[in-house]
Parts: sequence; structure tokens; C-alpha cells
Amino acid sequence: MAGFLDDVADMVRSPFFREIEVSELKAGDHIYCGRKLGFVYTHHGIYIGDGKVIHNMGKNGSGKKKACKSRPQCGYDGRGGLVETCVECFRATSGFLTGTKLYLFLYGVPKLECEIRLRAYCSPKQSKPADEVVAKAKEMLESKKQGGPRYGFFFNNCEDFATLCKTGTAFCTQSELLFGRVGYPILKQLVQSS
Repeated sequence: MAGFLDDVADMVRSPFFREIEVSELKAGDHIYCGRKLGFVYTHHGIYIGDGKVIHNMGKNGSGKKKACKSRPQCGYDGRGGLVETCVECFRATSGFLTGTKLYLFLYGVPKLECEIRLRAYCSPKQSKPADEVVAKAKEMLESKKQGGPRYGFFFNNCEDFATLCKTGTAFCTQSELLFGRVGYPILKQLVQSS
């Protein structure tokens, strides 16, 4: 059944989403892949070059994730939170995420086009230069090592992290679609102020 749902998801998203091959990735790219039955929700990160991605992950039910076995140079040790991993771990070849195809989150998309796309996986906001995006991602990773903000599924999640690095403003199109354009900023403010 999951295979059929993934095929349907591929057909629905194909005109709106920019699939990208690993060989096409550039440092500073905001990438994402589907999780759980295609695109019920997606996992986001910032590609920093040399086959590495910085992304924000929650813990699974047991509180442990598998360390990377596919690339010894990856260094992923199984912890959640803000992490640096190889692209293969980000894409799920080691088994802790279920997405396989990579997609490029688009910036500078005209507002009308974003509306047609239901604001999913694009933003009319302009991206910062790639070197600034990578520097911000690395800065946040170091900050996390010093006890920075914790992961939250709806707020302070992987998409919030990636959009903050790209634009200077954290936002999550998935949460906005779930809570609505009016409800999302109100709930986000309530969560962040508590």
C-alpha cells in the first residue's frame, strides 16, 4: 500500500516540486525529502557541501536512532536534535528516515505561484547568499552543542531551521498548512513565549 501512495504522491507533486540529484547539490541549498507514506510530512536540511547536511531531528519513540553505517566519514552517532550527517543518512539509506528522493525548496517564487502551490515547499522570500546560509547553519550547530533551542515537531523543527538559515526568519509551510495562516503565527508566538 505504501508503494502505491508514494506513486500517487509523486504524480501530485511533480509539477510543483524540484527534484534534485546529489551531484547537483550546491552548498547552501535547502533540501527536503518525503517521510511517512510519501509526503504526509517532509524532512528538511541545509546542504553544506562535501556530501554533508545539517538538519534538525526529533527522537523516535525509543529515544535512540541508528548511527550511520553506510559512510564512516559521516560521523552521525545516533543522537537527535540539530545534527550534521551525510546525504545518505539524510535520505534514509541507513534506515532512520524513510525518504529517498531529494527536492530543492524554492525561494524567490512569485507570490501568486506560491499561492497556487498552497505555499508548500516554496517561499516568495529571497534567500541569503550561499556562504551566509552555510555559516548560519554551522553557527546554529555549534550553538546547539552549547545547549541551544530544542526540537519541536510543529515549531522549531527541521523546516524552521532551514528557512531561518536561508532567509533569517524561521517559518514552516507544513505547520502553516495545518494550523492556517492566522492560527500558525498565533500558536507559534504562544509556544515561544511559554
